[in-house]
Amino acid sequence: MQLLRDAISTFCPDPDEVEARSLLAFCLAIGSHFLAADHPGSTRPQVIARAGDLLLDRTPGDPAD
Repeated sequence: MQLLRDAISTFCPDPDEVEARSLLAFCLAIGSHFLAADHPGSTRPQVIARAGDLLLDRTPGDPAD
């Protein structure tokens, strides 16, 4: 969690948002296989990648990130 906090705090100055994004990113990383959900029009890896982009404030598909 601390690694996530440190990384997210480089672009997010709000400590409450840093903590929330860190928790969500951790849950996505360790718990996505526990969630059974349909993703109409997208594959599971595409949805997980987009969720990571949103949590880590990345541009979708940007190879530099």
